[in-house]
Amino acid sequence: MDKNIGRKLDGRYEITELIGVGGMADVYKATDILEEKTVAVKILKTEFADNEEFVRRFRNESKAIAVLSHPNIVKIFDVGFSEKIQFIVMEYIDGITLKEFMEQQGVIKWKDCVHFIIQILRALQHAHDRGIVHRDIKPQNIMLFSDGTIKVMDFGIARFAREEGKTISDKAIGSVHYISPEQARGDVTDEKSDIYSVGVMMYEMLCGVKPFDGDNPVSVALMHMQNEAQPLRTVNDSIPEGLEEIVIRAMQKEAPKRYQSASEMIKDIEEFKKNPSIVFEYKYLSEKTQYFNASAVSKAAAESNTRAEKGSDVKKMRTRTKVKERDNNYDDYDDYEEDDKPSKSSYFVVVLTAIAAGIIIIVVAFIAIMIIKYLDTGNDDVKIGKMPNLVQYSYKEVETYYADYFDLLVETQEYHNEIPAGAIIKQTPSEGKDYIIGNSTVKVVVSKGPRMVTIPNVYELDSNTALNMLKDNEGFNVIITSVFDETVPKDQVIMTDPPRNEKVAYGSTIRMYVSRGPEEQDVKVPECVGYTLEDAKILLGDKFTIQTMTVDSIEPEGTVVEQSIPSLTESGQPNIVKLNTTIILTLSTGIMPETEEVITFSVPSGIKGKATFNCYVNGTIIGTTTIDNLAYASTVSIKIKGTEMQKVVLEVVNETTKDSDTIGEYSVDFVEGIVTEVKFEKKVLKNLFVDDEDENVNTETEGITSEEVFIDEDDEAFWNEVFGY
Repeated sequence: MDKNIGRKLDGRYEITELIGVGGMADVYKATDILEEKTVAVKILKTEFADNEEFVRRFRNESKAIAVLSHPNIVKIFDVGFSEKIQFIVMEYIDGITLKEFMEQQGVIKWKDCVHFIIQILRALQHAHDRGIVHRDIKPQNIMLFSDGTIKVMDFGIARFAREEGKTISDKAIGSVHYISPEQARGDVTDEKSDIYSVGVMMYEMLCGVKPFDGDNPVSVALMHMQNEAQPLRTVNDSIPEGLEEIVIRAMQKEAPKRYQSASEMIKDIEEFKKNPSIVFEYKYLSEKTQYFNASAVSKAAAESNTRAEKGSDVKKMRTRTKVKERDNNYDDYDDYEEDDKPSKSSYFVVVLTAIAAGIIIIVVAFIAIMIIKYLDTGNDDVKIGKMPNLVQYSYKEVETYYADYFDLLVETQEYHNEIPAGAIIKQTPSEGKDYIIGNSTVKVVVSKGPRMVTIPNVYELDSNTALNMLKDNEGFNVIITSVFDETVPKDQVIMTDPPRNEKVAYGSTIRMYVSRGPEEQDVKVPECVGYTLEDAKILLGDKFTIQTMTVDSIEPEGTVVEQSIPSLTESGQPNIVKLNTTIILTLSTGIMPETEEVITFSVPSGIKGKATFNCYVNGTIIGTTTIDNLAYASTVSIKIKGTEMQKVVLEVVNETTKDSDTIGEYSVDFVEGIVTEVKFEKKVLKNLFVDDEDENVNTETEGITSEEVFIDEDDEAFWNEVFGY
């Protein structure tokens, strides 16, 4: 049984089962007893946990990675270090790796590929913006939910495996199939290395095969540096041309020719999604040199034979040319008059010339002998190769892999802080030089690994004294970091990282923390909008008094949508406030907020009276207004409140007769702020507001002549309207 099962780390994380095994660490499912939630715990294997240098770097990097907060990055909750165990507590993902999904599906549909890759690139851009490069992007480090959501894991771990001096093997670099050329060479890597790895993953998803594969890690790494992958559309002709171009650009050997950022690559993918028939027409000028390619070697041998056959003619031609050039040169000196007696300096020049001529003759003779030895001895099978890069690769692996190409000779062994013991530091001839395959010796310098020294105890010393001790006496590169400290006097050393008495490589970088005295009272206000309350509290630390309030918002529940003190002033400068200032964080409820819209309609002419208009949604009044006399109103506006898309029914009530009826129907989009009239019945409105008194008069006067009716002068206008006078 696994010894970690049932173990309780830090008295908090109880391990329940093993869920993953990796090259450097094992991953367990565990229960966070304090938070009462399931988490994943990654525990470093013993072979790495016992390496003090690795543990130190792992601890520092873990702190940096813990600040990452993105929907597509597995969240790190906690890290733990002790003499016996080092672990990272992460978000538990109930899903499978992208590697497992690819194995199940074989070739991934390009629409699914694009959906996954965009999420991966967004996660990388978030990390790159914070100075963190993954360096180990591969399907095994990508988690996939059932709904298609992607989560990227293991930020920063790959760089330690390389820096820790492991040679290229399946154990040390399990992701050699996705490694960038510059990483394979041991050069400086940056964000563009992650872009290359993403391109390789896209290639594998779309084609169902890796672009480069081989019998051992060394051969695969060399392919990444030297070979061109087979075009995607020759493997899978259903891949759109524009998508193929995106993959090709991401996988360029030279970093400047790749996408320069994840966001730049996302932009092209979004353009492709809008128009899958798009062609970007990227043009790449790259030398496709094939090292040890059989056809190339045969061609070189054939050309060598051809040159040998034509050697005599070429030699004669060159001789005639040189004679002609020499005669022309002599013509230039016809008018030159020499002194009768040569000077002493002339004799000196003659002697030097003779010596130089002798050296040239010896060199030419040596070259001639070498040429005769290898070309004129009847050996028609001479093959010329280009010397590969051997630096940073294991001497034993190189010796085995290139046994049929050249012999290795170890000149010396030297200490080296970056290149591990047993790996090659220097080679002669250098990369790219011609050599004779099967009949050459390559001289190499092999690393003895780092020279280890002990960090002296400089705690509580004056910073200048400590600096001299570390730099002059021990050869360390020292970085000074000033921090506030309530207990250590100003300008004295608080601690070093790595700590005192620890053994590290000679010339390593030591960070020395120097006291600035008690903490200052002024602090910068961080930007909290867009973060969860938990992350906002981390950003604010213990420097602010935090209060919260909620507001309806479409943002996820618990997200900070507003802060009472902005991070920047109106002029764009950092906002500085006093320590322990109260800051109010407004959190989203996750409920869509109500918005206000207005329904407006025209009042028909010829009606009058007091009316109330009500707007209903599913039988509930969401807006109302009363008009005292319709005769004086040309339009009516009613304010309504609601969310999303709603059907609104308009009702009118005659306040005199208390009669009511539906006169209109509207479609209201409260999100976009659009009000659309579906129908409005003026006739119904007019019928409700016919004057009752007018109807009575018409009834009573029916059949009466005008001579029989007494007309009051005051009512003359009324009766004119009644009888049409």
